[in-house]
Amino acid sequence: MLGKDDLKLRAELWNGVISQVHAFFQSKNYLEVRTPVLVKCPGMEPNLDPVGVDVRLIDGTKHRRGLITSPEYSMKKLLGAGLDKIYTLTPVFRNVEKMGERWSVEFTMLEWYRTNADYHECMKETEELVDMILGSEKAGLSTPRWPRISYVDEYQKYFGVHPADETLDASKVADRFQFEVMPKLEAQYPRFFLTEYPVAEAALAQKNADGRSAQRFEGYVNGLEICNGFTELVDSTEQRKRFELEAEERRLAGKEVFPIDEELLAGLSSVPSPTFGNALGIDRLIMLKAGAKDIDSIHLFPPSTRF
Repeated sequence: MLGKDDLKLRAELWNGVISQVHAFFQSKNYLEVRTPVLVKCPGMEPNLDPVGVDVRLIDGTKHRRGLITSPEYSMKKLLGAGLDKIYTLTPVFRNVEKMGERWSVEFTMLEWYRTNADYHECMKETEELVDMILGSEKAGLSTPRWPRISYVDEYQKYFGVHPADETLDASKVADRFQFEVMPKLEAQYPRFFLTEYPVAEAALAQKNADGRSAQRFEGYVNGLEICNGFTELVDSTEQRKRFELEAEERRLAGKEVFPIDEELLAGLSSVPSPTFGNALGIDRLIMLKAGAKDIDSIHLFPPSTRF
């Protein structure tokens, strides 16, 4: 166990950031909500591995469930029921993860959603929040300060082809961009948003007018990915089609396939368009606040010592 002084320092660091997060959203009239961690449909993304859990109830029935990779499905159900500005702080889980450095099977997610606003508005709120917590010499300016870098434009610039016209499959396109382009962007910009993803990498996002890219963004600070946001897809027919494609990808990859969340699809068409949502990793934000290079160094119970 860590020493008392170190434990206190780490606890105060977390308390300070969490207090700032609550103050930020309450100042903008967001409603904090609590969402379930153990659910029937923990996620469909082919690149993620939910932690599966076998549950046995006192009546003897057995149920296959999973720990959420994100509270997104529950949050969208609340939007469909009529809530319009909501946020949550919750533990989330990703199986088959590296432990230590910037990764952990369990970490804390901040997610927030606002109706009648798109991903451009979401990026403005994100940089306002992050700059408030981490500090920024340019805080207070009304114009966008973090550069917006288009994924599809950068891909065409480096490889001479639109990702949608690439002969490589979607996962190889993503790997090519991640390993050959991202290091250059991270070296050039201390804080930036990567925007306009190929549709194949934005299953929950609204398409742009060209039909070949989607209104998704990721935020990066000092080479660390901290968030993933969208203008949300609210077309239940299109969403079902994308879920079915993802389920097939999971089957082909030999991964567990959880059922499609029918309650989510039933309420999705009631969510106004546009609506934005963003998922921000609190652990990484605290690492940046502390100037830490390893997630172990900010936790009272370091992740890499738990297994």
